[in-house]
Amino acid sequence: MIHAYNEMYLPGVMKNLAALTDMAINAEGIDADEFGKRFASSDVAKKIEHAIPDMLAGKSATEMLALILNKSISYTTVPMDRTPEYWAGWILAKAQWELGKTFAEILSVIPLSSLIALYHPYHEADESKTVDLISSKFPPKESALKQIRKSRKLTQEQLALLSGVNIRSIRAYEQGDNDLAKAQGETLQMLAYALNCTIEELLQ
Repeated sequence: MIHAYNEMYLPGVMKNLAALTDMAINAEGIDADEFGKRFASSDVAKKIEHAIPDMLAGKSATEMLALILNKSISYTTVPMDRTPEYWAGWILAKAQWELGKTFAEILSVIPLSSLIALYHPYHEADESKTVDLISSKFPPKESALKQIRKSRKLTQEQLALLSGVNIRSIRAYEQGDNDLAKAQGETLQMLAYALNCTIEELLQ
Protein backbone atom coordinates (compact mmCIF):
# COMPACT_ATOMS: atom_id res chain seq x y z
CA MET A 1 0.00 0.00 0.00
CA ILE A 2 1.37 3.40 -1.03
CA HIS A 3 0.17 6.02 1.43
CA ALA A 4 -0.83 9.52 0.36
CA TYR A 5 1.59 11.18 2.76
CA ASN A 6 4.43 10.39 5.15
CA GLU A 7 3.46 8.74 8.43
CA MET A 8 5.13 11.56 10.38
CA TYR A 9 2.12 13.78 9.51
CA LEU A 10 -0.49 11.20 10.53
CA PRO A 11 -0.73 12.03 14.27
CA GLY A 12 -1.38 15.70 13.48
CA VAL A 13 -4.04 14.89 10.89
CA MET A 14 -5.70 12.45 13.32
CA LYS A 15 -5.77 15.05 16.11
CA ASN A 16 -7.22 17.72 13.82
CA LEU A 17 -9.93 15.46 12.39
CA ALA A 18 -10.79 14.24 15.89
CA ALA A 19 -11.12 17.79 17.22
CA LEU A 20 -13.04 19.23 14.28
CA THR A 21 -15.49 16.28 14.26
CA ASP A 22 -16.13 16.79 17.97
CA MET A 23 -16.60 20.55 17.53
CA ALA A 24 -18.89 20.21 14.50
CA ILE A 25 -21.25 17.80 16.25
CA ASN A 26 -21.05 18.83 19.90
CA ALA A 27 -20.43 22.58 19.65
CA GLU A 28 -22.04 23.42 16.30
CA GLY A 29 -24.89 20.91 16.69
CA ILE A 30 -24.57 19.48 13.18
CA ASP A 31 -26.03 16.02 12.55
CA ALA A 32 -23.19 13.47 12.36
CA ASP A 33 -24.03 12.09 8.93
CA GLU A 34 -24.71 15.55 7.53
CA PHE A 35 -21.32 16.68 8.76
CA GLY A 36 -19.71 13.53 7.37
CA LYS A 37 -21.03 14.39 3.91
CA ARG A 38 -19.98 18.02 4.17
CA PHE A 39 -16.50 17.05 5.32
CA ALA A 40 -16.02 14.33 2.66
CA SER A 41 -16.94 16.74 -0.15
CA SER A 42 -14.86 19.63 1.22
CA ASP A 43 -11.54 20.96 -0.01
CA VAL A 44 -10.13 20.07 3.40
CA ALA A 45 -10.80 16.36 2.83
CA LYS A 46 -9.55 16.45 -0.75
CA LYS A 47 -6.34 18.25 0.23
CA ILE A 48 -5.63 15.67 2.95
CA GLU A 49 -6.25 12.86 0.46
CA HIS A 50 -3.84 14.50 -2.00
CA ALA A 51 -1.24 15.38 0.65
CA ILE A 52 -1.46 19.16 0.24
CA PRO A 53 0.93 20.49 2.93
CA ASP A 54 -1.28 23.16 4.50
CA MET A 55 -3.86 20.52 5.49
CA LEU A 56 -1.26 18.10 6.80
CA ALA A 57 0.50 20.51 9.10
CA GLY A 58 -0.37 24.13 8.37
CA LYS A 59 -3.85 24.58 9.81
CA SER A 60 -5.53 24.07 13.17
CA ALA A 61 -8.70 22.05 13.68
CA THR A 62 -10.64 25.29 14.19
CA GLU A 63 -9.33 26.75 10.92
CA MET A 64 -10.16 23.55 9.07
CA LEU A 65 -13.69 23.48 10.50
CA ALA A 66 -14.22 27.11 9.47
CA LEU A 67 -13.29 26.16 5.89
CA ILE A 68 -15.63 23.15 5.89
CA LEU A 69 -18.57 25.11 7.28
CA ASN A 70 -17.69 28.23 5.30
CA LYS A 71 -18.09 30.50 8.33
CA SER A 72 -15.97 31.93 11.10
CA ILE A 73 -15.70 29.88 14.27
CA SER A 74 -15.94 32.06 17.35
CA TYR A 75 -14.25 29.70 19.78
CA THR A 76 -10.72 28.37 19.63
CA THR A 77 -10.73 25.82 22.45
CA VAL A 78 -10.00 22.43 20.96
CA PRO A 79 -11.59 19.50 22.83
CA MET A 80 -9.09 17.08 24.33
CA ASP A 81 -11.52 14.58 25.84
CA ARG A 82 -12.00 11.40 23.91
CA THR A 83 -15.71 11.72 23.28
CA PRO A 84 -17.21 9.21 20.83
CA GLU A 85 -17.20 11.98 18.20
CA TYR A 86 -13.55 12.83 18.86
CA TRP A 87 -12.64 9.15 18.59
CA ALA A 88 -14.60 8.76 15.33
CA GLY A 89 -12.71 11.63 13.68
CA TRP A 90 -9.44 10.15 14.93
CA ILE A 91 -10.24 6.71 13.47
CA LEU A 92 -11.54 8.19 10.22
CA ALA A 93 -8.16 9.84 9.61
CA LYS A 94 -6.33 6.63 10.49
CA ALA A 95 -8.53 4.51 8.21
CA GLN A 96 -8.15 6.91 5.28
CA TRP A 97 -4.35 6.78 5.58
CA GLU A 98 -4.19 3.00 6.11
CA LEU A 99 -6.67 1.97 3.42
CA GLY A 100 -5.84 4.55 0.75
CA LYS A 101 -9.56 5.22 0.22
CA THR A 102 -11.16 8.64 0.00
CA PHE A 103 -13.13 9.90 2.99
CA ALA A 104 -16.26 9.71 0.82
CA GLU A 105 -15.59 6.05 0.04
CA ILE A 106 -15.12 5.22 3.72
CA LEU A 107 -18.21 7.13 4.82
CA SER A 108 -20.26 5.42 2.09
CA VAL A 109 -19.69 2.02 3.73
CA ILE A 110 -19.77 3.28 7.33
CA PRO A 111 -21.56 6.60 7.87
CA LEU A 112 -20.13 8.85 10.57
CA SER A 113 -23.02 8.06 12.94
CA SER A 114 -22.24 4.33 12.62
CA LEU A 115 -18.56 4.98 13.24
CA ILE A 116 -19.42 6.97 16.37
CA ALA A 117 -21.62 4.06 17.51
CA LEU A 118 -18.55 1.79 17.46
CA TYR A 119 -16.97 3.81 20.28
CA HIS A 120 -18.13 1.16 22.76
CA PRO A 121 -16.22 -1.18 22.82
CA TYR A 122 -13.77 -0.34 20.01
CA HIS A 123 -12.19 2.75 21.62
CA GLU A 124 -10.45 0.46 24.12
CA ALA A 125 -9.14 -1.88 21.41
CA ASP A 126 -6.14 -1.40 19.16
CA GLU A 127 -6.96 1.04 16.35
CA SER A 128 -6.14 -1.62 13.77
CA LYS A 129 -9.26 -3.58 14.81
CA THR A 130 -11.53 -0.70 13.81
CA VAL A 131 -9.60 -0.13 10.59
CA ASP A 132 -9.91 -3.85 9.79
CA LEU A 133 -13.66 -3.68 10.44
CA ILE A 134 -13.99 -0.72 8.08
CA SER A 135 -11.87 -2.51 5.47
CA SER A 136 -14.12 -5.59 5.67
CA LYS A 137 -17.11 -3.49 4.60
CA PHE A 138 -15.61 -2.91 1.15
CA PRO A 139 -16.27 -5.58 -1.50
CA PRO A 140 -13.21 -7.76 -2.08
CA LYS A 141 -10.99 -6.61 -4.93
CA GLU A 142 -10.96 -8.88 -7.96
CA SER A 143 -7.72 -10.77 -8.42
CA ALA A 144 -5.49 -9.81 -11.35
CA LEU A 145 -6.02 -13.33 -12.73
CA LYS A 146 -9.80 -12.85 -12.80
CA GLN A 147 -9.53 -9.34 -14.26
CA ILE A 148 -7.22 -10.49 -17.07
CA ARG A 149 -9.33 -13.61 -17.77
CA LYS A 150 -12.49 -11.52 -18.03
CA SER A 151 -10.77 -8.94 -20.25
CA ARG A 152 -9.88 -11.81 -22.61
CA LYS A 153 -13.57 -12.87 -22.53
CA LEU A 154 -12.72 -16.34 -21.25
CA THR A 155 -14.66 -18.47 -18.79
CA GLN A 156 -12.81 -20.34 -16.07
CA GLU A 157 -13.48 -23.57 -18.00
CA GLN A 158 -11.99 -22.13 -21.19
CA LEU A 159 -8.91 -20.91 -19.33
CA ALA A 160 -8.48 -24.36 -17.78
CA LEU A 161 -8.56 -25.96 -21.24
CA LEU A 162 -6.20 -23.39 -22.77
CA SER A 163 -3.67 -23.41 -19.94
CA GLY A 164 -3.77 -26.97 -18.71
CA VAL A 165 -4.29 -25.72 -15.13
CA ASN A 166 -7.23 -27.49 -13.50
CA ILE A 167 -10.38 -25.48 -12.96
CA ARG A 168 -10.44 -26.00 -9.18
CA SER A 169 -7.02 -24.34 -8.92
CA ILE A 170 -8.14 -21.43 -11.11
CA ARG A 171 -11.23 -20.90 -8.93
CA ALA A 172 -9.14 -21.03 -5.76
CA TYR A 173 -6.64 -18.49 -7.13
CA GLU A 174 -9.38 -16.13 -8.28
CA GLN A 175 -11.27 -16.30 -4.97
CA GLY A 176 -8.11 -15.84 -2.91
CA ASP A 177 -8.38 -19.25 -1.26
CA ASN A 178 -4.95 -20.06 -2.67
CA ASP A 179 -2.17 -17.49 -3.13
CA LEU A 180 -1.19 -17.30 -6.79
CA ALA A 181 2.17 -15.83 -5.76
CA LYS A 182 2.97 -19.20 -4.14
CA ALA A 183 2.02 -21.24 -7.21
CA GLN A 184 4.65 -23.30 -9.00
CA GLY A 185 6.56 -21.48 -11.72
CA GLU A 186 5.20 -23.87 -14.33
CA THR A 187 1.60 -23.03 -13.34
CA LEU A 188 2.29 -19.30 -13.59
CA GLN A 189 3.92 -19.76 -17.00
CA MET A 190 0.98 -21.80 -18.33
CA LEU A 191 -1.56 -19.22 -17.14
CA ALA A 192 0.46 -16.29 -18.48
CA TYR A 193 0.90 -18.00 -21.86
CA ALA A 194 -2.82 -18.83 -22.15
CA LEU A 195 -3.78 -15.26 -21.22
CA ASN A 196 -1.07 -13.62 -23.34
CA CYS A 197 0.25 -11.62 -20.40
CA THR A 198 3.32 -11.58 -18.17
CA ILE A 199 3.67 -13.38 -14.85
CA GLU A 200 4.21 -9.97 -13.24
CA GLU A 201 0.79 -8.84 -14.50
CA LEU A 202 -0.83 -11.95 -12.98
CA LEU A 203 0.73 -11.20 -9.60
CA GLN A 204 -0.26 -7.52 -9.37
